[in-house]
Amino acid sequence: MTVTLPHEWAKIHAERNSDAPAVVSDGSTLSYGELDRRADAHAGQLSDAGIGEGDLVAIDAVSVPETIVALVGTHRCGAVAVPRGPTSLDTAASIDRSAYAVVPTSGSSGSPRGVILTDRNVVAAVDASQRRLGNGPHDRWLLTLPLFHVGGLSIVWRSLAAGGSIELHRRFETDAVISALRGGAVTFASFVPTMLYRILERDSGPYAGLAAILLGGASASSGLVERALLAGLPVLQTYGMTEAGSQVATVERGTALRALGTAGPPLNGFVVSIENGEILVDGPAVSPGYVGEAPRVGAHRTGDLGHFDTEGRLIVNGRKDGVIVTGGENVFPSTVEAAIESIPTTGQAVVFGAADDEWGQIVVAVVEIPSGDLPEIVEGVRSLIARHEVPRRWIAVDALPSLANGKPDRLAAQALGEAAS
Repeated sequence: MTVTLPHEWAKIHAERNSDAPAVVSDGSTLSYGELDRRADAHAGQLSDAGIGEGDLVAIDAVSVPETIVALVGTHRCGAVAVPRGPTSLDTAASIDRSAYAVVPTSGSSGSPRGVILTDRNVVAAVDASQRRLGNGPHDRWLLTLPLFHVGGLSIVWRSLAAGGSIELHRRFETDAVISALRGGAVTFASFVPTMLYRILERDSGPYAGLAAILLGGASASSGLVERALLAGLPVLQTYGMTEAGSQVATVERGTALRALGTAGPPLNGFVVSIENGEILVDGPAVSPGYVGEAPRVGAHRTGDLGHFDTEGRLIVNGRKDGVIVTGGENVFPSTVEAAIESIPTTGQAVVFGAADDEWGQIVVAVVEIPSGDLPEIVEGVRSLIARHEVPRRWIAVDALPSLANGKPDRLAAQALGEAAS
């Protein structure tokens, strides 16, 4: 793994092999040589406009090669990139510490915050990922995740650091993704569970020639992972967050079946601990804090609950603030969601607690049911989880509302559930 800084990666690989592909998109190829030249030109334009060291620069992070040029060029002139999606962050705020980028959190359970990632954070995150996955200059990473979230950005960082190529899609389209996975050039991909489910519903395989598929961003049922593995999709469940530059723990290659239900062991360089059930993360990849807030002191408190199995693999139980207490019993929404999603006739589910005079809270499930009968699904779920975990209220929908990064929009799903009560 190179120890150079992120703004140098494209230039180094351009000098080694100017014609090597950096980004493939809509049938055209951006070489490392051209990426390097265009990034230099972009940096020059920013400098001519008086933009320099520490200035925040908003980038409309649509999934096109020009966005990657802007990300590289912005850093080259010393400015700080702020990838912008549907929800904008304040670029007028000041940063009193060295930064590489300000990246919004996903906003899946609240308003996004601007996470400061330094050069050191990004280099450490990329190094840890590469040591676990082994991607190199001959690999191509399929990128369908948005570039205004860390899931998409981290693919850019990993690929440019290794001198590999990115196959960039403007959005996730099932048929186009299946074609890419079957085309022979793509070796790595990153999906959230909804994407993987849609792929397998359309084409159950077999697939061949893929090195690894990172699956994260939301809980995934063991049944979905097993189904993918049987189809030849080498899925590796992963746990990460914007504050750590993406990955924190990932299943090791070749161990996916043994590691079902876990996120694998922490990556090298990460110190992951459990305090009162909460996952704490520290190490050189972890952000110093958020824009407009006091710097982090001590390990990053993730707000996620979890524990380690006997093999040192991390098991994530859900959000600390999402635990449902019903009749004095704790219910983890992720446990209930996994049970629901294991039923073949369901899609994804969002589970939350609703206030109730008798029970304190009751368990509510908003469930995608593309086919099948709700009473049969309820009976199937009853056989899989404890009685107090079974939802008392069910809302069937054709499709869950989703965020731009493909994750379920938990707040919007909860609003649907509350409106249906």
